[in-house]
Amino acid sequence: MSIRLRHGMASIAGAFLVATCGPVIAQENMGLRGEANIAGKTPVDPPQNEPKRTHAYLTITGPAALAMYRNMRAREEEDLCVTGNRIKRAGSLSCSVTGNGRNATCDFSVNLVQGSLDDGRAC
Repeated sequence: MSIRLRHGMASIAGAFLVATCGPVIAQENMGLRGEANIAGKTPVDPPQNEPKRTHAYLTITGPAALAMYRNMRAREEEDLCVTGNRIKRAGSLSCSVTGNGRNATCDFSVNLVQGSLDDGRAC
């Protein structure tokens, strides 16, 4: 199940954005672009007995993702998923930026049972 970020998911993602890069958002409203998918804890090849539909996997793109990447106080390293990209990780959040530094993507998930953040997509 794939959905565009709308009111409910946008609120969750927006709260996360405020927590991670509030000073930037307070100065400029960038809007929010991305996608959300609902799946279980293991989105790819899950164990047969694993509960489904327990996590919202969020991908944020555009100016908001670029601001998040630039404001993360994490070590930058080579992105092993996309040649030429760089990645930063902070807890369950990972943000990747293109080689030219103009585009970014951030991924994380929300555990819909516990209301906590969890890892996003693998690659």
